Amino acid sequence: MDIKTMVALARRVVGSYDLHERCGFPHGVAVPNRDAAAQIVEDMIASSNFLVFVSLLIEVNQHGFVGRKIPIRGLDQIVSEVMDAGMVYDAETHAFVEVSGRRQTSNWGVIRDGDVHTFGFLRFDIVGNSRLVREYDESVVMKAYGDLREIIHAVIERRNGRLWSWEGDGGLAAFFTDEVDSAAVLSGMEILSELVLYNALQCPLDEPLRLRLAVHSGTSEYRSNVSDIQSATIKKVYQIEAHHTQPNSLTVSDTVFYSLDPLIEPWFVSVGSDGDTACFRYAVTFET
Repeated sequence: MDIKTMVALARRVVGSYDLHERCGFPHGVAVPNRDAAAQIVEDMIASSNFLVFVSLLIEVNQHGFVGRKIPIRGLDQIVSEVMDAGMVYDAETHAFVEVSGRRQTSNWGVIRDGDVHTFGFLRFDIVGNSRLVREYDESVVMKAYGDLREIIHAVIERRNGRLWSWEGDGGLAAFFTDEVDSAAVLSGMEILSELVLYNALQCPLDEPLRLRLAVHSGTSEYRSNVSDIQSATIKKVYQIEAHHTQPNSLTVSDTVFYSLDPLIEPWFVSVGSDGDTACFRYAVTFET
């Protein structure tokens, strides 16, 4: 790969990248290819952009760059080493993410503070939290809530989701890879099913533990401190849960509903709208 292309690719990741300055060469003096490649890799690692850069190299290797095919020697070895470190390339998001079930960080190991991406959000809230806290011993409530957290964490982890917040009486899960709408919705449905079994067999309360769940998707920034995130998408999923969701049910926005597999859609019924957003509900029911 020639120097001009190397620099152009580096600037796709770090817009103001100056190879001569980084190498200590005067402008106008040619930088040897080997020195240039080594410096760019070193700088990408130092700036926490290495995985982003390797993702870009994969795209260039597959699809070319500015109309030219550019096979990249040694890319397979680089990708293999990244995968050995617990990462996998996700073709849908064009990024490396953590392998599900191994490492677990809120940014999937790749999203940077301030980055904006499309996420699926699953909001959940414990019904009657204030009353439960008043009427039951703290140890009993904490046992039930701890069990619930384990259930939710296990379900969302199976679909490579992340628990972004846990507020004691509820929280927020995020999905970034694969099909985020389906992942969030199927997780919500599974949580409700798991809760039925938990209430029947293990719940320490004298009554069933109940949840309200909601799913909405859209663009949002990422912050390592979730409370710092300013996101209309997150605000909307909280509104849907609070105003359009009944106990033991899951409400989804129209954005999510119309992206679902047709086999899943019949399980949902229309329940009105939240402003300009139509809502659809899935509920756990029993034959008597």
